[in-house]
Amino acid sequence: MKKIAVAVAGALFVTLMPGAAFAQTFTIPDRIEKLSAKATESANITLDGALLQLASAFLNSNDKDQAAAKAIISKLKSIHVRHFAFENEGAYSDSDLDAIRAQLKAPEWSRIVEAREKGEHTQIFIKQDKNGLAGLVVLSAERKELSIVIIDGAIDLKQLSKLGGSFGIPKDLPNAGTPPAKESTGKDSPE
Repeated sequence: MKKIAVAVAGALFVTLMPGAAFAQTFTIPDRIEKLSAKATESANITLDGALLQLASAFLNSNDKDQAAAKAIISKLKSIHVRHFAFENEGAYSDSDLDAIRAQLKAPEWSRIVEAREKGEHTQIFIKQDKNGLAGLVVLSAERKELSIVIIDGAIDLKQLSKLGGSFGIPKDLPNAGTPPAKESTGKDSPE
């Protein structure tokens, strides 16, 4: 999940403007949903429409951070998070994500991050409309883990980090304009 946070931090530098919601509804393919049967751990979070608004009703408007999260959520149409951890490598393949990637085509969608490293593949896609950012998709495939985060609706990336730790969105999203923290090499860590 740290790689997702680092990749999202990169996205924060690319575009920092508010936007309006878009009409396309994202579909999580059955092929992805069936991976939970193979996983040793899984998380399946789907908040859309009335459920998303109901979840925001539990946020305290008197708390500064929760009020900010509530304002962000009011502009969203849905949040989908799927996370799977597997005991063995090869429990899924990169082609399992093809049905999602097929929904992320230009000119509506732009891939802004593509990172491959020793069995890991991270991609971040954004959708922009005339008013700004209208969607964000993060695909993070590791040897034994797969994470998918889809945020549908108007997104102000400056404010996105305030949702970290809520609704399945990684807690350690850096603030816009703040460079991502370097990962420790373990050399300075006490044993």
